[in-house]
Amino acid sequence: MADPSKTEQATPKRRQEAREKGQIARSVEINSAIVLLTALLTFRYIGPFLLNSMGDLTVFTFQNMNASFGVDNVYTYTAFYMMEIFKMVAPILFVMLIVGLIVNYMQVGVLFTIKPLVPNFNKINPMTGFQRLFSRRSLIEFVKSLLKLTFIAWLGYQGVKSALPQLVPAMDMQGAEAIKFVGQLTMTILNRIIVALIIIAVLDYFYQRWEHDESLKMSKQEIKDEFRQAEGDPMIKARIRQIQREMARRRMFDAVPKATVVITNPTHVAVALEYKDGMQSPVVLAKGERVIAERIKEVARKNNVPIVENPPLARALLKQCPVGAPISPDLFEAVAEVLAFVYKMNRKRTGAGV
Repeated sequence: MADPSKTEQATPKRRQEAREKGQIARSVEINSAIVLLTALLTFRYIGPFLLNSMGDLTVFTFQNMNASFGVDNVYTYTAFYMMEIFKMVAPILFVMLIVGLIVNYMQVGVLFTIKPLVPNFNKINPMTGFQRLFSRRSLIEFVKSLLKLTFIAWLGYQGVKSALPQLVPAMDMQGAEAIKFVGQLTMTILNRIIVALIIIAVLDYFYQRWEHDESLKMSKQEIKDEFRQAEGDPMIKARIRQIQREMARRRMFDAVPKATVVITNPTHVAVALEYKDGMQSPVVLAKGERVIAERIKEVARKNNVPIVENPPLARALLKQCPVGAPISPDLFEAVAEVLAFVYKMNRKRTGAGV
């Protein structure tokens, strides 16, 4: 019985996992019908070869009926007959094998897995086996096989029934003519049976596809769980992002003591810049708003880093320049004025100290 909660189509991941386990949509009826049709067509084309080979083998047998059989030649005759029979049936078997592989490939593609061969102790459980024996799938397969056998038997009966008026005259035919008549009758019945088998196989293929899709259906909760496994739990991802932000802020605060100047808004924004001889342009060491800005200014005061109020420049640096990157070229002039002011203040402080 299908689970009513499983209303969603299977995801690609679910289908791939099922394929790796050997759970695929495959119709055995198509293989059987196509292989049987191939055998029949092959037999039609190589029929003369088979008749000549059988005739030659029969002649050889009659010619050697009086030959003495002993330990020395029994193996020779056995090998000879086996080789001749193999030559007759090998073409049919070879073509059937190739066509069977092609049909199987068209249905399944390239698939190699040993998971279906792994022992499953649930299959040994009598209760599980009993449920599987009387499952919906087993019942459908039984009904399908019964209908197929009944239909084939009915086609054979109809073929023989339609040929009954010709069977009585066939009793007076010569051997070759009688064989030809029986062969034609057999081929006619086989043609009808093969057409019927192909129709059944096509219907069975679509049924197998439908049943396979139904067996792989998922519930909404299963889809959510699969998404979490593939993308990660949103709560865990949010926690990781939070930790990453905290680590980045910690590194940013640790870099503030190296700053040359901190430019503020004055209360809402703070941007710490570093500029030394040999640097092509000042680099942003830290920036932030509100609480982070207050923390940057606090660290700057403890380490005697100059703090300069310039609201327009502070907002421009916050918006345009990422942490760890040089400032934008259009801000060079404004930052240079601030740095010149800081250097001037430092020289005055140094002179006063002397």
